[in-house]
Amino acid sequence: MSNEVRIDLILIIYTAICMLMICFNTVFLLYLRYRDFIFKGKREKIRQAIKDQIELVSKNEEIDKQKQQYLYRNFTKIRFLKAFHEIVKEQAAVDYESTFAYLKLCKPLFEYLIIEFNNKENSKKGYLAFLVGEFRLCDETVYDFIVSAMISYTTNKSVYVRQNALHALYTSDNGEAILTAMLRMQEMKIKHNNKLISDGLMLFHGDRAHLASYLWKEFGSFDVSTRVAIINFIRMSTLDYSEKFLKLLKDEHSHKEIRLAIIRYFGRMAYAPAGQYLVELLRQKNAEWEYRAIAATALASYKNDETVDALKEALSSDNWYVRFNASESLVKLNVEYMDLVDIYNGPDRYAREILEYKMETEKLKRKTGREE
Repeated sequence: MSNEVRIDLILIIYTAICMLMICFNTVFLLYLRYRDFIFKGKREKIRQAIKDQIELVSKNEEIDKQKQQYLYRNFTKIRFLKAFHEIVKEQAAVDYESTFAYLKLCKPLFEYLIIEFNNKENSKKGYLAFLVGEFRLCDETVYDFIVSAMISYTTNKSVYVRQNALHALYTSDNGEAILTAMLRMQEMKIKHNNKLISDGLMLFHGDRAHLASYLWKEFGSFDVSTRVAIINFIRMSTLDYSEKFLKLLKDEHSHKEIRLAIIRYFGRMAYAPAGQYLVELLRQKNAEWEYRAIAATALASYKNDETVDALKEALSSDNWYVRFNASESLVKLNVEYMDLVDIYNGPDRYAREILEYKMETEKLKRKTGREE
């Protein structure tokens, strides 16, 4: 009997807790709806204030100081900041130039926010850095307050704060600030994904050749991952660093990942001396398979008899990736059938099959392309 009473009590307590949770959730949802309803009026006031200010800027008139003061008073509230962001995006779709000219005049607001958020949680700093990047508030001078703040954010423990701060710097014309931030991260031994760095550098709005020269001067100061990112940035920007990179590639003391990145560079930027070295690398039986596989891909940019012969030899490699990449390069080079007849009629079944597979795949691609 006592056991039954205990079970009943447990069920009653459990039911009561569930009811209280339902009541709490209902009240909280109603509160959120009420808060959104109240904020609608404020949002319209913000929209009108921003719209009026942008209109004044478009007429080359001075902006209203009282309306800017209103923004000052509310800027530290995240809901207000999000509303500001959304409204600015709406206005930019209507009048891009005037909107961004107005945002430049709002720099004191963001400088104030940087100070206010200094001791706040990283989520707020990350969002602020994101807005600085979105609104392109980083100027060309390294010692600008906002630029200096973004550089300091790149040493933050949070990857989101770091990435958003770097993004803000990438979207500026300030190559020196980007270099300073990257060197600061090296000093603090902060690791950042090389794909994020190379893709970010491609967002740079200024002279990429100038930025690349900055980075190259300090190339030895960076870790392997960052060096690979710099090489990838130079490759995607199609900048001529052929002589410098070939010297690094030939240096067997260079890190493997750096040498592989340089081989990919020469696959995009053809350089005759590099082509000769890649042929030699492909023919080295004792070389690691990654070098030979990527060299086989890169040689698609070097059409000559020596390259074709080396790629044909690579079809007999014991590594599948080397064979596959060699067949792909032969197809890209549009090598004539008669030059490949010794492979088709040869004793190596694997070489023949991989070449036939790539040839048939290429024919299907071309046929599909014509039909579309």
